[in-house]
Amino acid sequence: MFGFLRRREKKAQLSAAFHAIESQLQSKIQELQASQSQIEGILQSMNEGVMVVAPTGELLLVNEAARRIFNMGQEEVSGRPFLELVRQPELQELIQRILKTNQPDLWDLALYTPQERTLQVHATSCRTKEQKSGVLLVLHDITNLKRLEQVRRDFVANVSHELKTPLTAIQGAVETLLESALKDPDHGRPFVESIAEETERLHRLVNDLLILAQVESKQPVLKKGPIRLRELLEAEIARHRALAQAHQVALSLEAAPAGETFSADRDQLAQAIGNLLDNAVKYNKPGGRAMVRASVQDRTCRIEVEDTGIGIPPQDLPRLFERFYRVDKARSRDTGGTGLGLSIVKHVAEAHGGSVQVESQSGHGSRFTLILPL
Repeated sequence: MFGFLRRREKKAQLSAAFHAIESQLQSKIQELQASQSQIEGILQSMNEGVMVVAPTGELLLVNEAARRIFNMGQEEVSGRPFLELVRQPELQELIQRILKTNQPDLWDLALYTPQERTLQVHATSCRTKEQKSGVLLVLHDITNLKRLEQVRRDFVANVSHELKTPLTAIQGAVETLLESALKDPDHGRPFVESIAEETERLHRLVNDLLILAQVESKQPVLKKGPIRLRELLEAEIARHRALAQAHQVALSLEAAPAGETFSADRDQLAQAIGNLLDNAVKYNKPGGRAMVRASVQDRTCRIEVEDTGIGIPPQDLPRLFERFYRVDKARSRDTGGTGLGLSIVKHVAEAHGGSVQVESQSGHGSRFTLILPL
């Protein structure tokens, strides 16, 4: 009887031990499952694409961002050949290089479908479930960074070119004066006038660059105050009278509400309207007209500057507000334009929470409309 009780007690202890082990195992399994779910959740929510490729070439893991990049949809892709899913020879070469060297690498990959973009691919070796060395790929979309870098390069190239032109003219005039023309005032005067003209062009360029830098900043500083709309337009038209007369262009204010006041940065808004008037006059025809109209409706101010000038070809309209973009490069240089005027107009409008629109037909004039919230 005593032996039976001891055996029963041992069985109970053994059973309790098994239950304890089972409970611990279940707890560990739940922890691992929770950890795996957390990792999968992080991978699926990442903006960067993540892929793991086995040494034998099968795709072991892909997150949602990578699926979008390579247009995989939601079909099951785990275990399928990487080359079957991603037809990018450069990426396959990168994978083979990592498998061979076990050294991390960085690569810029250009994609043209389903849309054109540039990816920065970080590749490194990793251990798969079979403890074999596979490849981990992390893909970061740098399309916007590449575009901004190209904009920066273009900007530097354009500024350098715009500065070089007047500086070359000034240098040539100074050298001529130093060589002989200083001793002959009548002969030297044209060179001095050339220096003054090119210096003024440099001044306009630097001034426009400073204005553009201010209005392009992420948080443009607006010195807002009450502005009488009609008074502002009349002042800008008066300031452009001499230029209009020199180009034989009739300049007029056709409509503007009297007494209408709204809050804006007077200097910046005057700059934008002045730039539009400059273009309306300089790119007009002798005997042409430039008209300014303004209206206020539904808490929105619309300022139109219309001309009867040479107009703008349809293919140039999409790029019209780019920095240094010119429709007629030769004429722009003759009129002393910096190529920044319309870009400044656009950024001034956007800084005030508004926009600028253009309607034009080659040979039949243009209409620019500033739309500003009151």
